[in-house]
Amino acid sequence: MSRPSTVPTILISLRRAPWAVLALLLFALNAWGIYALFTSRVQVAVWDFHPRWVGLRAMFLDGADPYSDEVTLAIQQQMLGRPAHPDEDQQAFAYPLHSMVLLGPLALLPLPIAQAVWFSLLEAGLLAFIVLAPRAVGWRPPTWLLAMTAVFVLGLYSNVWALVLGQTSIVVAAILALAWWALRAERWGLAGVCLALATIKPQMAFLLVPGILAWAVYRRRWRLVATFAVALGALVLVPVPWLPGWPLEWLAAARRYAGYTPFDPPLLMLLRSKWLAAVVAAALLAWTVVRWYRAPQPRAAACDWALGMLVVTGALVAPRTTHANQLLLLLPLFLVFRRLPGTWAVVAAEIGWLVVPWLLDLALLPPVSSGLQHTIWQNRVISPLLPSALVLALLYLSPRAVPGEGGQFAQAGPP
Repeated sequence: MSRPSTVPTILISLRRAPWAVLALLLFALNAWGIYALFTSRVQVAVWDFHPRWVGLRAMFLDGADPYSDEVTLAIQQQMLGRPAHPDEDQQAFAYPLHSMVLLGPLALLPLPIAQAVWFSLLEAGLLAFIVLAPRAVGWRPPTWLLAMTAVFVLGLYSNVWALVLGQTSIVVAAILALAWWALRAERWGLAGVCLALATIKPQMAFLLVPGILAWAVYRRRWRLVATFAVALGALVLVPVPWLPGWPLEWLAAARRYAGYTPFDPPLLMLLRSKWLAAVVAAALLAWTVVRWYRAPQPRAAACDWALGMLVVTGALVAPRTTHANQLLLLLPLFLVFRRLPGTWAVVAAEIGWLVVPWLLDLALLPPVSSGLQHTIWQNRVISPLLPSALVLALLYLSPRAVPGEGGQFAQAGPP
């Protein structure tokens, strides 16, 4: 009985194999080009990659604790040429150790090669996001508009900075876009694995992942819940042979990180009050649940809208986040594009979001040479723009179900 369905699957896999080989060859060629033209010639410590490379390399090769003061000092010496002052960013390894599933192999490579491979992986993540994100939210623009959107994504201020800084957020955004698409396609196992992998960047996943899991429990999608639990358990166990108590050490490092990193959540910067920001965030989450629950059948637009609200609310309240983590916000942005009247409204929106942050950077912010002062101004001026506009747009587009959209995930209502 299984043979008729197995043979076509094998044939499809064989047809895709040459494309996979071609993709790997292009990836290798791109990495070699970056190495030959840049990383082998210029000694540079990539801001968000170097601490992870040093910490994991020290753990693998020397058996050191990546959260220790000794490793932190080594990172500071390599990045700053001296120990960091108490009022500076300490450049410490402050990341969940299960991020080693993504970055661990690179820690075994010499730094110039590791940087070249990492930049290539980030470029691949951007391209994957461009392909996946419109499909994930059910937006089907014409080919010319999709091409323009690709240029928009690649040139967006926050994405350029994420690439320059070597931000893991690019890869995590692509993983979460794949998870969103998997939910739409009812591929619960794939969605669960992607949600577990996304926890390597907690700032981006801390609302979206629990929200999806709560929905899965409510709708009895036990395969999604089980797959997530098994995958996350495996990820947590991977670093145990090197550092058995790493979750507690990471929590302590995260608390220290919150003390020396000068980036506040966008909502806190806008409201200037922790209590008021908490109230607004709670109201947004409550409104999301109520509007989804009361949406008419089928619930395609309502579920997509609810996911978008979780993403935007998370970006507004995420602790110690910056504009470099905002690639994920393009998922709810594309959801808004899907509802805009006509393609030219989308074109105008893309041009506006592409141009305005760059103009603000040129006109209002301190020069790049001013270092941390420039980065703080970026966060205060530019970080709140996109999430604030999106939350207003999503509140305005509060769910009105569109017949025929989405799969079983999107259409599921209360039991």
